[in-house]
Amino acid sequence: MRRRVTAGLASAAAALLAAGVVTAPASAAPVAEAAPGADKAKHGKDNLPDPKADQQREIKKQAISDLLRGKAKLQTRNGSKVIQVKDDLFVEYQQAPKEDPIFTMLVNFGDKTDPRTGGSAGPVVNQIPEPDRNWDGSSTDNNSTLWRSDFHREHYMDMFYGEGESFRDFYLKQSGGRYTVNGDVSDWVTVPYNEARYGSNAISEADGYWNFVKDSATSWYDAQVQAGKTPQQIKDYLAQFDQWDRYDYDGDGNFNEPDGYIDHFQAVHAGEGEEAGGGAQGEDAIWSHRWAAFPNLEGKAGPAGNLAGGVQIGDTGMWIRDYTTEPENGGLGVFAHEYGHDLGLPDLYDTAGGDNGTGFWTLMSSGSWLSHGIDDIGSTPGYMDPWSKLYLGWLNHSTVDYGSGTTKVTLGPAGDSDGPKAQAVVVNLPAQTQTTNYNTPFGGSYEWWGGSADDLNTTLTRTLDLTGATSASITAKAQWDIEEDYDFLYAEVSTDGGATWAALHNSLIDAGETGVDGSTSGNWVDLTYDLSAYAGKSVTFRYRYATDGGVHLAGPFLDNISLTKNGTIAWTDDAETLAAEWTAKGWTRMGGSVTASYPRFYIAENRTYFGYDDTLRTGGYNFGWGNTRPDFVERFSNQPGMLVWYVNYAYGDNNTSQHPGYGLNLPVDVRPGKIQVGNQGTITNRRNGYDATFSLYAKPAQTFHKNGVEVTVPELDPTPVFTDNGINKYWNSNNPWNSVKVAGTGTKIEILEQGTTPTSDMVIKITN
Repeated sequence: MRRRVTAGLASAAAALLAAGVVTAPASAAPVAEAAPGADKAKHGKDNLPDPKADQQREIKKQAISDLLRGKAKLQTRNGSKVIQVKDDLFVEYQQAPKEDPIFTMLVNFGDKTDPRTGGSAGPVVNQIPEPDRNWDGSSTDNNSTLWRSDFHREHYMDMFYGEGESFRDFYLKQSGGRYTVNGDVSDWVTVPYNEARYGSNAISEADGYWNFVKDSATSWYDAQVQAGKTPQQIKDYLAQFDQWDRYDYDGDGNFNEPDGYIDHFQAVHAGEGEEAGGGAQGEDAIWSHRWAAFPNLEGKAGPAGNLAGGVQIGDTGMWIRDYTTEPENGGLGVFAHEYGHDLGLPDLYDTAGGDNGTGFWTLMSSGSWLSHGIDDIGSTPGYMDPWSKLYLGWLNHSTVDYGSGTTKVTLGPAGDSDGPKAQAVVVNLPAQTQTTNYNTPFGGSYEWWGGSADDLNTTLTRTLDLTGATSASITAKAQWDIEEDYDFLYAEVSTDGGATWAALHNSLIDAGETGVDGSTSGNWVDLTYDLSAYAGKSVTFRYRYATDGGVHLAGPFLDNISLTKNGTIAWTDDAETLAAEWTAKGWTRMGGSVTASYPRFYIAENRTYFGYDDTLRTGGYNFGWGNTRPDFVERFSNQPGMLVWYVNYAYGDNNTSQHPGYGLNLPVDVRPGKIQVGNQGTITNRRNGYDATFSLYAKPAQTFHKNGVEVTVPELDPTPVFTDNGINKYWNSNNPWNSVKVAGTGTKIEILEQGTTPTSDMVIKITN
C-alpha cells in the first residue's frame, strides 16, 4: 500500500501555515483490472481516512442498527429524517427530498515540476490516445477503455445532468425519487504543476492530493477574475453550492442549512486515473478517490464559526473540505461510486488488496465498472447493495425479528426503489459477542491500549511539569504490533497548549520516520523519550496512534508509565486505576482482552435486470487474454435471483484477506469454490460470484478465459433455499476470501415464487 499521511500532521500543518502553504487528505476507486497477464498487486483505497467523516459513519451505522431493533426513533428536522444519538448529536438518516448541488472543476496540468516527483509536463485534455476498436485479434484490441474525441464541458454536463441515463437520473432512480443532484461544470482550468507533482507515489497522498485541490481552487478563482468577475459575483455564484450542513456543526439536528463549505465538490483531472492504469502517466496519475482537504487544520482554518479545515476559494469566504476527484475519461460508474463515498458509504471491496465476493453486485465494489457491454467498461453502473441503500434511507424493506417463527414476504425487484413492494427483507439476528485476546499486561491487571482499526488517530495526553528540572525523560513498558511503514505510534510534545506538536525521537524509530512501527514479537520493551529539551517548562505530552486504511494490526500497549526528572522518578502510573491526569481519546484501559457485542442481520433481496441493474446482464467483464490482448474483455452476466447479504458489525470492513469468511457486508455465494483455469490459476472472485444467487431455476453454464486458456463452469441446479445451520455451508477453505461464514442461527429463507422478467416479484418464506 501507499504510505498514508500519518506522520507529524500537526507539526507539518504548523510549518505549512507559517510558509503560507495549504495542504489536505483523500480516498480511491476500485481498480478496473490487472495489467497484461496478471492481476494488479496494488489496490488503491478510494475512501481515504477522514476522522470527521469516519466518526459520523460509525455513529450512523449504530444508530440505524438501533432503529432496526426498535431502540431508536426517527425525528423530522427541517424536512430530513434524523436520529438523535444524544442531546447535541444527530445523524441524518434520510435527507429531505431535494436536489443537492455539485460544483465540478475541470483541471488540466501545467508544466512546472517538483524535483521530488519529476515527470513530464501535463497532461491536458484530449491527449488520451484513441483505443483500437478494430478487433482483429491483435495485441492492441481494446474494448475496455472509455474514450471520446473531445472531453469538453458539454460532455460532463450531459453525463451529469442530461436527459435519460445520467448521474442525476441514476441517483433519482436509486433513491426512489427521494434524492437527486444538479449543479454546474467549469471550463477547463490549469494548475501550475504536472500531474506527477500531485499523483506520484514518491510523496504522501496528503502532499499530492490536498495541494491538487488547493491549486485547482486557486486556478479556477484566478480564471474567474481574469474573465472580469468581481469578488462579490464569484461569491454569489458559489453560494448556490452551500445548502447542506454536512456535519451539523451547530448540533441542532438541522442539516438543511449552509455551513460555509461547498456541499459536493468534484475535481475532474486531465488524463486517465491510476486505478485504470494511469495511461501515459502510469503511477504518476491520480487515483480516483474521496477525501477531505486539509482536515488537519481543524480548529485553525475554515468558515467563521466552523473551523473544520479545508481550503478557501480565493477570498470568497467559501471553503472546500470534502471532495472527490475523477479522471477525464471517467465513466458514469466512477462518478457514482465516488459520490456514494461523499454521501458516507464505505468501500465494499477488499481495500487490503484481497478479492472478496462483492464483485459486480454493488456500486460500492466493482458494480461501478459495469456497462452496456459494447466497447468500454465503467460507462454505466449497477445499483447499490441493500445495506448501502439502508444506510442512506432509501431501502423499502420489511423487517423480521429473530424468533418470529414463519413469515412470508413478497419482494419487488431490488432495483425498483419507488415500487409498491419491499425491495428487501431485513432479518435481525442475535447480537454476536466476541472476545479478542491480545496479551497479558506487564504488571497487575490493566494496561493502556491505543486500539486496533483502520483510520485511527487516538491520543493519550497529560500535562508534564518539568519546572525545576535540568533533565527529564518519560518511559513506558511497551508492546506493539503495528503495520510496518504505514501505521505509527508517536510521542509528541506541545508548548502552546496543543496548538502545535513536535514529535520526539529515540533509537527504536527507523531512519526517516517519526514514530515506532513493526512488532516487539509479544515482548515488553522499554520505550523511553528524552524530554531534556523541555526542562524547566510545563508542557503537554501525548502518545498518538495513527493508522491508515486497508491493514491494521493489534496496535500499541503501554504499562508502568513513569516520568523521571533529574535522575529521580517523579511518578509512575501502572494503569490499575484511571488517573485523572490522563485525557484519553480512543485509548482505553484494558486487561489484555476485549469483549464486545455487535449487531448483525441478513438482508435478502430480489435481484433482477431492472433499471440500471440491467448492466448485471450486459456488463460483467473478464480480461481473458491478459498476455496477448491486455485491453480486451469477454462479457458475461450475473444471474438473477435471491441474493442474501450477511451484515455483521463485528467487522469494520470487507477485507476477507485479513479475516477470511468474515466482513461488514458480504454476499452469500451459493457456489463459493474457486474456478480453476488449467495451469493458469483461478478466475477472480469478482467473476466467481456471477451465480451467487438462490433461484428456483437452474443457472446456465458459463465459459471464462485466462491468458487464452478456456474453462467452462457447469450448469448449476436450482437452489431455492438458504439455510445457515452450519457456518461454513457457503464458505470454502479452498477459496477463503470468497462468500461468507454465516451466523449459524438456524435461519431459513426459501423462495416460494419467482418470475423470469426484470419486473417480476418474488415470494419468500423466512423461518427462524
